[in-house]
Amino acid sequence: MLGERSRGQSLVGMMRRVFSVVRGRPKINPAPLIVLGNQKSGTSAIAHLLADYAGLSKTIDIPELWWPTLARLLRGEMHLSDLARRCPHRFAAQLIKEPNLTFFYDEVKAVHPMASFIFVVRDPRDNIRSLLNRLSLPGNLTAWPIAEQSLEPTWAVIFDAPLWGWGEVRHYIDVLAIRWNRAVDVYREHAGEMVLVRYEEFIADKMGTIERLAEALGLPRVDDITDRLDIPYQPRGERDVSWEAFFGRENLARIERWCGERMEALGYSI
Repeated sequence: MLGERSRGQSLVGMMRRVFSVVRGRPKINPAPLIVLGNQKSGTSAIAHLLADYAGLSKTIDIPELWWPTLARLLRGEMHLSDLARRCPHRFAAQLIKEPNLTFFYDEVKAVHPMASFIFVVRDPRDNIRSLLNRLSLPGNLTAWPIAEQSLEPTWAVIFDAPLWGWGEVRHYIDVLAIRWNRAVDVYREHAGEMVLVRYEEFIADKMGTIERLAEALGLPRVDDITDRLDIPYQPRGERDVSWEAFFGRENLARIERWCGERMEALGYSI
């Protein structure tokens, strides 16, 4: 269900007034529409389709924000504004989607003081399964030494609990469940500033969801996106495998134990 917030003015009108590009050098947009949410929650598809529907320029992911920059941001060795000044083209579009921005909300607001936000949420059992599918990792391990998995640093950093400030959490399912919680907490703390989109409702009615989202944000329809609704913007996970079959009973219980309160608050049953 989309959030209840409405606007008294057209968001796209405001964005187009402030969006400008200096010849040969983009300028940071103070008022973009920013799509947040945990990795593998559906942010790519929704961002692509909404931008195309409304005729917005778009930044889909910011590789310069990945490893090792992400670690430096988490350690407080640099600020997002430093990256924005170095790579203004990534922060100049009318719509910006980058899941890692979710965890630096205050810094995002400093870079884009007039930004509007969409938050995409997905059932953590599906979200975590999809993320592990993306990395070709099983969900039913009882122990998981990350050093033995040979993950690319861009993905390995997600499992680095001490770096994220999660103390001595060791189990990989616990780390991913806590990460889902942290993303959801950003939404809950700033719900009045965001429009919420549940991925499950998007999957059930993609066009309707984009239309309602555009209406809530005051965005006009500029393009027909019918032929793009089923494009796989990200590798598809194993949706047909049950949660218990993928995680096993113990690891599934871990997710529900960690995420249960937030799941219920967002309408997900346990």
